[in-house]
Parts: sequence; C-alpha cells; structure tokens
Amino acid sequence: LKEDRIQSPAKKKEYLNVIVDESQRLTRLVNNVLDFSRLEQGRKQYRIKELDMPLFLHEIIDAHLMRLEQAGLVLIKQIPDSTNKVQTDRDTLEQVLLNLIDNAIKYAAEGKELKVSLESTAEACRIKVQDRGPGVPTPHRSKNFDKFHRVDESLTARQPGSGLGLSIARRLLRDIGGDLQFEPRPDGGSSFIVIIPL
Repeated sequence: LKEDRIQSPAKKKEYLNVIVDESQRLTRLVNNVLDFSRLEQGRKQYRIKELDMPLFLHEIIDAHLMRLEQAGLVLIKQIPDSTNKVQTDRDTLEQVLLNLIDNAIKYAAEGKELKVSLESTAEACRIKVQDRGPGVPTPHRSKNFDKFHRVDESLTARQPGSGLGLSIARRLLRDIGGDLQFEPRPDGGSSFIVIIPL
C-alpha cells in the first residue's frame, strides 16, 4: 500500500480493513494489560455518569456489525425502544462488551449467530450476549474468569489471546457494583450476562 503497488480499489480497501482491525485488536490487548496493572495496584479510576442503555447498545453493536458479518455471524438484537437510563461507567461497559463480541468472533463464529438482549428489573439492568458456538466444556466453567486461563492453552492454539479479557471484564464490573456471569445456553452455545445495578 505504501509503495502504491496495489491498483485494485477493492484490494486496497480489503488490506486497509485488515490493518485497521489488527490495530484495534492490538489496542484492546494493550489496554487489557494496562487495566490489569491498574486493577492489581488499585489505581483504576471510573467515571460514573447517566447512560441511556438501549441507545448505547445500538451504537456499540452497530459499530462492529461489519466485523460480525465478515465472521459469518447473524446478529439478533432484542433491545427495547424505550429509554432506560442507568448510572454507570461508559468506558468500562464498552470494554466489557467489546471483549464479549471479540470472543464470539474468535470462538463461536461457526455457530452463525450472536444474540444481544437487554432486560431490566427493579434492581438491575441485564445484558445477555449469547452465541451458538461450541460452548465451554464443563471442567473449564469454574475457571472462565481466572486470570490467564484459556480453554485451549497449547502452543498451537488456533486463536491468539492472553486469557485476561474475561477476568478483567468481571473485575471492572464488580468494581462498579455490577457483575459478569456465565451460563451454558440451552441447545448449545454460551451465554454471558452483564449485570449493572440500578
């Protein structure tokens, strides 16, 4: 690209998309490591503000629609149209959701489906991110949120990763009074539940 040896506009766009995607992935990896360090030292700071949850979810998901489509995932959204405002840290919530979307793309694309739903009760707002991938084997479920844990820990693991994403995501949510939970999805797949207290 730099030497202008590629003439096809379609090829240029394809290569640029790869560069942008990889740059964003590396940025998220670096941010995970930095956040891990801040969390371990108790130096992580949060900015709690009012957030319109349905609007926020549409913005985040739609920004990654192309990546989901390229991975072969059909997106199903069950997000109410009504305004649902919560007091939370937007950056934290965005980081958690991007981690879950990345994991779905990396590990569950063969399931061809990603479902994001929003439910509210008197106590909490619950965001469910569900896939139809291979799921998490029973022996690994209790370690899902352990630091550096990966289901495939071999040197030939098919997908790159540090095993920090889910651990950091849960810690971030717990720091702001929420939680991240896992449950197997009926008929196959995984379900991650983001809980934000009201």
